[in-house]
Amino acid sequence: MDISVNEIVTGRKCFFILPDPSLMPVSFLQEFFSMGFECYYIGNDGRIPVQKKIETILGLFKDTLIFINIDYELPDLQWDSYLNQLKNKNINLDQFGIIFLKRQSTADIEAIQKQYISDFGLKCGFIQLEYQKKYNLELIARALHNNQAQGRRKAIRALCSSACTYKFNYGEKSQTYSGSLQDISLSHFSILCQDEPLPIKLYEKILDIHFNIRGSFFHSDAILVMERQINEKVLYVFAFVTSKGTNGLDERSKQALVPVLHEMISSVCIDLLEKTYRVEEQKKAEAAAQAEVAREEVFIKRKDPEIDPEIAALCEESEKEKE
Repeated sequence: MDISVNEIVTGRKCFFILPDPSLMPVSFLQEFFSMGFECYYIGNDGRIPVQKKIETILGLFKDTLIFINIDYELPDLQWDSYLNQLKNKNINLDQFGIIFLKRQSTADIEAIQKQYISDFGLKCGFIQLEYQKKYNLELIARALHNNQAQGRRKAIRALCSSACTYKFNYGEKSQTYSGSLQDISLSHFSILCQDEPLPIKLYEKILDIHFNIRGSFFHSDAILVMERQINEKVLYVFAFVTSKGTNGLDERSKQALVPVLHEMISSVCIDLLEKTYRVEEQKKAEAAAQAEVAREEVFIKRKDPEIDPEIAALCEESEKEKE
């Protein structure tokens, strides 16, 4: 299934700019995902300027939170000056916050608060990281919760392809039903039937549904919570139910699903960013090539100035006399 750009950019996303992996390792991203937060780390690859990456994110995504690591130093970049540039471009800084390593002095913390939070009005506030990373997961998660980083979604939904399948037995004759999923999250999944509708009643519980999500296998019970006619097809939405009858997945099934689901969702977003970066690189290269052509044309004109017609005529006469 091809995923549209609109589908990728929809939903609140949080970007951490230049995070310190020793304080907030990449493994945190899966943990945030399991909490319902769609988060990404934006590093410095030396290829695309970080400022350009931030502006690409702002232009591409509809609903974002951006936390900048102000401890990360880059040549010719002062974070307060850069934020001021964004402000002068009428970019709303309400969606920005900052991250920094714990300061020992109260005066230092107050100075940072004034410089960034008060002066620029960064509504997402600041996250002061501890020296030991084991404490930082909770600190960041709390900041994400306070900033409503989940948005309107209770769970992050991934659109599926033929590599995401289901199978279950149903009815007195235990007839087997199988097919591809339409989408899946940690709380729900949906299927789209065209040939014949499922003989399942609304709010009926289906036992032991087996799933294969890109090679990751798990099974769970589920309740049909909605069905909707879409042209000639019927969309069925199911809610996962644990073995104890509560909403959601059993912990073992959740552990199997989280890594593959996180990969499915984050990969399409990262691919979109990379494609957008490449377009910017191409534009930059084309502009540089045009500038080089223009410089060469100027150089040629300077090297070969136009010869006066009278001088040219004298030169021709001189050549004839030599013959």
